[in-house]
Amino acid sequence: MSVMDNLVDSHTHAYMLPKKDLELMGLAKIVDVVLCSFVPLAKHIETLIDHFEELYSIHCKRLEEFGINAHIFVGIHPRCTPPEWKKLLPVIENYIESSKAVGIGEVGLDSMSKTEEEVLSEQLKIAREYDVPVIVHIPMVERIKAVEKVISIAKSIEMDFGKLVIDHTSSDTIDYVNDSNAVPGLSVKPPLLDPAKIVENIDKYCGGVLNSDCATLTDTDPLAVPKTVKYLEIKGIEKSIIEKLASLNTRKVFRIK
Repeated sequence: MSVMDNLVDSHTHAYMLPKKDLELMGLAKIVDVVLCSFVPLAKHIETLIDHFEELYSIHCKRLEEFGINAHIFVGIHPRCTPPEWKKLLPVIENYIESSKAVGIGEVGLDSMSKTEEEVLSEQLKIAREYDVPVIVHIPMVERIKAVEKVISIAKSIEMDFGKLVIDHTSSDTIDYVNDSNAVPGLSVKPPLLDPAKIVENIDKYCGGVLNSDCATLTDTDPLAVPKTVKYLEIKGIEKSIIEKLASLNTRKVFRIK
């Protein structure tokens, strides 16, 4: 099977999508997706515990109906951090230990409060202990500051940067991510990235992992990855580079066969 028939979307919230969108993703030859946990404004730990189980028990099967393999990442997003968030840490560990989840995400920084930094640090420690990848969110404002803080926290706990995906990377942050040896997460959505921006600086982006960050709450496209692949082909980007962006890089970092 060609890599072009074996696409990976490295960051989705596809559990929010209707059946017709999942069907289109399958028809577009997306065969693997990462399902990142995220419940906006969650105030209770039970909300996230139920959400984690919903991803595993319901949405993996939903995607399988369309020939898509779901790989679950669980974590505490900075926009949904319950006051008693520390009680979720052993829950996250249990999902990793039991192989219900294969990574931690979506986690990260948003307002960049001290609490957010502590929550991120504790989850990176779990990733380090269990040797699993992490998908880290950065905000739309103070983006360079956020990336520098993520890198600082990861260094302080001796995180393996080869398993640290700093997502929503764009032209303003790509050099910082690359210089740290973290993995650029390339969310193809406005106003961050589009296929043309990737082509313009392909040498900077070629080590990244493409994703749609698709959800019903945002201006996203569940077909962002195959559309980007097609655009890169039309613009004459080397096949080997396209294969890395659309499949091989993600499979290596996330250990997806």
